[in-house]
Amino acid sequence: MPQGADAVVMQEDTREVGGNIHGVHIDVVPQPGQWVRRAGEDVSRGSVVLPAGTRLSAASIGLAAGVGRAHLSVRVRPRVALFSTGDELVMPGEVAPQDMPPGAIYNSNRFFLRVLLQRLGCEVSDLGIVPDRREATVAALKTAADHHDLILTSGGVSVGEEDHIKPAVQQLGSLDLWQIAMKPGKPFAYGVVRRDAGAGAAAAKACHFIGLPGNPVSSFVTFLLLVRPFILKLQGASDASWVTSPRPYRMRADFDMPRADKRREFLRVRRNQQGGLDLFPNQSSGVLTSASWADGLVDNPAGTTIARGDLVDYIAFSDLLP
Repeated sequence: MPQGADAVVMQEDTREVGGNIHGVHIDVVPQPGQWVRRAGEDVSRGSVVLPAGTRLSAASIGLAAGVGRAHLSVRVRPRVALFSTGDELVMPGEVAPQDMPPGAIYNSNRFFLRVLLQRLGCEVSDLGIVPDRREATVAALKTAADHHDLILTSGGVSVGEEDHIKPAVQQLGSLDLWQIAMKPGKPFAYGVVRRDAGAGAAAAKACHFIGLPGNPVSSFVTFLLLVRPFILKLQGASDASWVTSPRPYRMRADFDMPRADKRREFLRVRRNQQGGLDLFPNQSSGVLTSASWADGLVDNPAGTTIARGDLVDYIAFSDLLP
């Protein structure tokens, strides 16, 4: 500001006057302080600009540059080992659909889990498909634990005869959580796998283990609701209100759910043009179409029915996906 000035007038509120002496005619009466940007109105001296634990967005990176910071200290990307279990799994492109053997399925989980991990900023080691053998499962867990912060598996955590994840993790470390009262996603597991003594300084800590269900919708939903906040915490995120779970929106259900489930249920729904929510007709945990069609989930408490017109808690996928 020039010495003695206390206001700014926009050029749009002025007009040039001609004649022998050129000048400017101001069409408004300015008020003191008008359109003045005072020093410190954005960032004052001594204030915290970006608290530790802030996830860097485009705006926050611009803010750092705006206060002259050329470098920022950030957390190391979590190293995640990803593998699937199951002799029934076939990779897309290996076998044509008409030639699939009885009981075989394409490994869809591997692909969407890898994408979700990468979108969260993880360094992903894709270890492929581990056969349904105890010794193969133990070997895969051992190898992964020495060089990663988290092992994420899909399948093999239920109660089938060929589900070897549970005993393998217990052999190499501990399983602290197995099964959870949610639908879809009951066979969810958490534990730790000890690192090999030869792994150097990294051996001081065990590697986290999370086992997801094999059904694709169960795997997708448990990742968004349980694995996502865990990974954000590994990254040092500090704002618990958005790390644990986004605040749901109260929206109108344009469907009926007359049968209550004993577990907390997450229904795949989509917003409609009338401002309500439509329900995908098949809520089976094996129907991945429901997750692709939906734009969010209804968080329905255990033992609760839903009637058309009821207000329900809606969580948008856009609030869960980075």
